[in-house]
This record gives sequence, structure tokens and C-alpha cells, in this order.
Amino acid sequence: MKYLQLKLAEFLAHLLPRKVAYGLARRVADLYVLLDRRGRDAVMGNLRRIHRHSGVELSDRALRALARENFLNFAKYLVDFFKFLRPRQEILNRVLQYGNATEVLDKLLTHGKGIIIISAHLGNWELGASALAARGYKINAVVLWIPDPKVNALYQQQREARQIRPIAMGRAARESIAALRRNEIVALVADRDYTVARDTVEFFGEPARLPHGPAKLALATGAPLLPVFIVRQRDDTFAYVIEEPIWADKQTDTVETVMRGVVASLERGVSRYSEQWFLFHDLWNIEQDLSLAVNMAFGENTSAQQRSHD
Repeated sequence: MKYLQLKLAEFLAHLLPRKVAYGLARRVADLYVLLDRRGRDAVMGNLRRIHRHSGVELSDRALRALARENFLNFAKYLVDFFKFLRPRQEILNRVLQYGNATEVLDKLLTHGKGIIIISAHLGNWELGASALAARGYKINAVVLWIPDPKVNALYQQQREARQIRPIAMGRAARESIAALRRNEIVALVADRDYTVARDTVEFFGEPARLPHGPAKLALATGAPLLPVFIVRQRDDTFAYVIEEPIWADKQTDTVETVMRGVVASLERGVSRYSEQWFLFHDLWNIEQDLSLAVNMAFGENTSAQQRSHD
């Protein structure tokens, strides 16, 4: 069913002009806000936690409005995922504000250690990576291999069409180290852990499972961690938001100290653009998050087996 839904979304994205596709996406998003109570409540809970951590207490009415905007932005993201499959450079220049992105990348690559780009499920991370690949940067993306073979093939074909080399999480360490030694870029999202690890860090004031892989990779290779977010603007263009690189020194740093820098950058990005952070469950419910991660990475049967053993 999911494969057919994705193929329909792909067909409509190619068939319809972008603004018309966005109009359809708005209707679908409003339907989900109305019918998907669990997802809506989870998004509202996440938004409440994020803004409360910044000292802002939002009313239920404000949270519902932000949640609706979140669903709409995600629907637009899906349109753009298929719309910009093989975008020409002139189209990318029209919809993307690069800012100082290329200057920062070029400077970091002079160190010869590659770059570890860390981002979040925020804005349009896929478009940001493909735009850099179109400019000639060697982009390797650590991605989740979907248990459904047809859905997985669709996602990986989309990424390869964008000149992004996907690295499956199961072999991420070895292949990421090899890519960094070639002075290439390894990109990954750092706000979801799809492994069975139970390690947590303080994220917006409470324990949550976030992947420790980026910190371990930086310590092992000496490559800088570069926080990058691709955020949607009011006119539906996008802009790169690039923070200062995080350098890990294996003589003085530990995974925990590096993770503090990673978490701080994620908190800044997510809190500033919370209506563009696409997470539809309670990340701070450790057992639920772990179960969902196992389900996404290994399939429903494995998830059910794990629950029976717990």
C-alpha cells in the first residue's frame, strides 16, 4: 500500500505544477490533521516540549495551529521530494539560497579529512544534499534501508538520481570512514536513532535516544561535524543554515562531550524552525521510540518479536 501511495505522489508531483501540487498537499494535510489524532497529539506534545524548554508556554490553540503548519510543511516536503528528482542547476539556483555554504565546505575540505554533515528531519534535507551534489561535491548519505524491497528501491533510486551515494546503516561505520579518507562528505540525520541502542542524551531537557554514531565517527577520523539545516522560507524557497563546525579531539574529547555539541546544534535548529521538524511520535517515550525504530529498520515481525521478549 505504501509503495502505491508513493508512486501516486510521484506521478502527481511530476504531472502538476508546483503551486497546484501544493494546493492538493494542503487538502491532504488538513485531512491528516483532522483524522490522525495520534499523530496530531504527538506533534503538539513535541512542540509544547520544545517551546517550554525555551521558556515559552503555548496555548492549546497555538499548538494546534503550529501542528497544522507542521503537517502542511511535511506534505510540501513530499511534493518537492519527487518534484526535484533531477533538477537543473538554474532551477536549484532559483529555489535555494546557498549563502556561505560552498565557502564553508571548501575551507573544511582543505584539511583533507572529509566532512560529516549532521542535520535533522527538518525543512528539506534531501534537497540540500542533492543541490551540493549537483555542484560537484561527493555526497555520501547514511540512510535507513526500508524492509519493504519495493519501497526501499524507490527511495534509493531517487537518491542515486540526485547523485547521492546511499550508505546503508548496517555498514555505515566502515563505508563512512572510507568516504572521509577520500576527503568526501558524509551526511546523516542526527535526530533519530534507528538502532536497538538504549543510550540516551538530554534533549530539550529530558532523556531521548539520539544516535551516537556521528560523535564516534568524528573521534575516529578527526573529520569535523558540520551542522547544516535546509529550511523553507515564506515564499517556498529554501535557505542553508550552517553552524560552526564541531571538532572532536580524541586526546581530550569523549563521545559524551562531542554529543553535547551535537545536541546543542540540533536544539537550536529545531527550536527555531519547530513547524518544520517532522517527527510524528513522542521521541521522549523511550520504549515507543525504540519499538518504532526497530519496526522501521527491520519490519513489523521483528518489532513484535522484540516486544514479546521484553
